Amino acid sequence: MTFNIFVSYSSKDIEEIKLILDSFKNIRDTKIFFADSSLKIGDEISKEIENEIRKSDLFLVFYSINSDSSNYVQQEIGFAKNNVKSTIIIPILLDGTKPTAFINGIKYLDLSNKKKYNSEIKRLYDLIISNVEKKNQNQAITSLGLLLLACLNNMDIYTSSA
Repeated sequence: MTFNIFVSYSSKDIEEIKLILDSFKNIRDTKIFFADSSLKIGDEISKEIENEIRKSDLFLVFYSINSDSSNYVQQEIGFAKNNVKSTIIIPILLDGTKPTAFINGIKYLDLSNKKKYNSEIKRLYDLIISNVEKKNQNQAITSLGLLLLACLNNMDIYTSSA
């Protein structure tokens, strides 16, 4: 089972974000959608982004003065808030610009404070690991439940025909 992570960002912050995402690329059972490297030539951008947001388990919005003024980032946030109820949304402050509008009031990680940078990255890493494990456990429980139902149905068939 794959844990899907959608990354929303301003292209003006791309180099800093790539460095951060490198810390998470080796986490098993995860797929990170990062438009810069995930979109292919010929993809219908809006359609792909909407599909990836719908599939996401975690929506990371890298927030900065640049993303605050980015129409794309604001649209992605609005789409995630209005269309995907089970997705966890985590604002990540790059430069101290506080989240507004749809994500105002959501607990954020603050990477703008260089003293807390490493501990904030670790908190995000731990959050991802924990949620990957939880999704895998839920999938295993669902699979076992379906297997048990199938066994019970088979037993029912044998006892009713006897």
